[in-house]
Amino acid sequence: MNTAGNLAQFNTLMERCRASAFYRDRLPAGSLTSFAEFKSLPFTTKDQLREASPDGLLCVPKLEMLQYHESFGTTGRPVSVWLTAEDLAHNARALADWGGGFRPDDVVMVRFPYALSGVAHMVQAAAQLEGACVIPMDARTPVSPFPRVVELLRKLNVTVLCCLPVQAVLIAETAELLGLRPREDFPVLRAIRTAGEPLPRGRLELIQEIWGLPVHDHYGLTEIGPAALACGHGQLHPLLEDFIFEVLSEETMQDVRAGEVGLLVATTLKRRGTPLLRYITGDLVRFSASKCPCGKHVMMESHGRCESVMQINGRRLDLCDLDRIIAGLPCRRYWAAGPGAGGLHIVAEEEKGATEVPAELVRDLEAELRLPVRVEILPRGALYDRNMLLAVAEVGKPRYLYSAREMKEGVFLRSKLL
Repeated sequence: MNTAGNLAQFNTLMERCRASAFYRDRLPAGSLTSFAEFKSLPFTTKDQLREASPDGLLCVPKLEMLQYHESFGTTGRPVSVWLTAEDLAHNARALADWGGGFRPDDVVMVRFPYALSGVAHMVQAAAQLEGACVIPMDARTPVSPFPRVVELLRKLNVTVLCCLPVQAVLIAETAELLGLRPREDFPVLRAIRTAGEPLPRGRLELIQEIWGLPVHDHYGLTEIGPAALACGHGQLHPLLEDFIFEVLSEETMQDVRAGEVGLLVATTLKRRGTPLLRYITGDLVRFSASKCPCGKHVMMESHGRCESVMQINGRRLDLCDLDRIIAGLPCRRYWAAGPGAGGLHIVAEEEKGATEVPAELVRDLEAELRLPVRVEILPRGALYDRNMLLAVAEVGKPRYLYSAREMKEGVFLRSKLL
């Protein structure tokens, strides 16, 4: 992934970055001659971006900026992201290949939040670049509640639905509440494209099972733009020509071995307005080398946020670890997990009449994890009240992992999605 071509691009980028107040005194004079020198450059953190916002990261005159976005974390000030015309065009071209591409005859429903978030605007531009018609169905406005989403999916013959993974599940639930069958009553819908939250393999397969459609994921951040796209075969590939990616140990901040999970650090080679050098994303990923039918040779898995990793009796569990466990349970749509009674405590909503988990399955999980495991099946509606789907428009990102105290106090009850 680290090539001489990338180093040449980085030197060009570094020259641009010297124009920003933030990077002016953080970069060496002259060009780099090796990746060893690149590795000696300081990291960029989100806290630093907050302090430098709104204008400290600008690398070109503000007069050249055409669009502004903000990235909000769970705490702290927002991070400012400014985009030039070239940035906007590049993002659109990158996303135009998402899931095998948009088509001129597509009707694309964009169900991401608009406002100051970036992904909805980028997806709309990418679809329209290919001549597709866009329905801007903002996820956080009372104008587009879930029943109206279902109505327009059918009435307007939507062919591609773009949304958070949790929205794909909730839209299907709304359709079922209205007497429709997601697999049969949306005959022209050909694909679902997701972004905005990690989508492990089990969750992806669940959405494909619910809808009977291919699901194509996209990984990106407002700070860096699109960074990995699923191809038409459903495999997530990092955009190696647009970034220098590093996968590092959280403890040592050194490269992990090939194929291991580590902390993603990204350098934006092509961003002009507010480029980032060695930005610590806070996300855990795994890169693997394997030839895809699409022709690409590197796959990427997103393992969720670093702060979401659980430590239970010395055993480390990230979102993908939990997803593999949930994928084997009879109840997979709504769940929460955390430490409890010296082991792992999972709660899940009842599905298809399954009110308990077979004892042999629990024993198998305990043997695999080397931990006590308790799986509790709660009545339908315990984690999410389906009546809310008919009453409200806004649903936030889901939360799956909780602390021992929160599990004990039942914080997850009816609060996971709102």
